[in-house]
Amino acid sequence: MAKDSIKVRLPGLGGQGAVTAAHIAATAADTDGYFAVSNPFFGAEKRMAPSESYARIGTVPIYDRGEVIYPDIVMIFHPQVITMGKSYTMPFYAGIKDNGLVII
Repeated sequence: MAKDSIKVRLPGLGGQGAVTAAHIAATAADTDGYFAVSNPFFGAEKRMAPSESYARIGTVPIYDRGEVIYPDIVMIFHPQVITMGKSYTMPFYAGIKDNGLVII
């Protein structure tokens, strides 16, 4: 079966641009003719609190808008995320697929 989508998890700290980066990636993919969805996940905390954003890009319509638990790519926005984050995505590489990519 051919791979029809890429899932990206972007953990960072509030105010660093992880949400904006996911939105830009999804918008660029959509402009290029792919199906794309981005969604942020953060609380009402102040800046520099842990946050995550997610992007899904594919060749078929994307209906899943939940969190990316099994990403193809993890893009770390701050070294602090490596030791601090949400419990179900810790360590930061939790759930990454075989041959997945980690960008720090």
